[in-house]
Amino acid sequence: MDKQSLMPRVAVVLAALGAVTAGAAFSAHAATTHTPAPAIPTAAQAPTELFPELNGLRIKAVNSDDVYLVLDGKRHLIPSPVTYNALFRTTDGVRLVLTTANITDGGPLTAYAYLARSTDSATVYLVSNGSKREITATALDEFGFNTAVVRTTYPSVLAALPTAAPLT
Repeated sequence: MDKQSLMPRVAVVLAALGAVTAGAAFSAHAATTHTPAPAIPTAAQAPTELFPELNGLRIKAVNSDDVYLVLDGKRHLIPSPVTYNALFRTTDGVRLVLTTANITDGGPLTAYAYLARSTDSATVYLVSNGSKREITATALDEFGFNTAVVRTTYPSVLAALPTAAPLT
């Protein structure tokens, strides 16, 4: 990978990791007084691409109320505060960035996506978009998932869902 193609990737990683935490992720009228992250290349400078190094981050662009979860290097819109609260402990982990446009759009999470486990297992899954994704114990903590809201269901319910790649 040459230096020019590496620079947009480095800028996004630095922007996401060095960004300040947004305290009111879904506040439609919240005045943002946070200092924005360093500039991220525009779509004209860098095509959208995958950023697996950002997996697990929740990001929000400065001039938007939309919050995204990065999974598989793609941004996934969290469609509502209800869905957000069904998945995450707090809004403290949301990173404020200048733009999310250069991260490939992976489509939104399902409205009312949720965390689930079966009655016969302690394994927790993210249930969204018609499939289940196992969440490792490390990812549960690192992603900021709320273990207090995990739904317990019959094993047959989870077994009926297709399995997607685990969140690690």
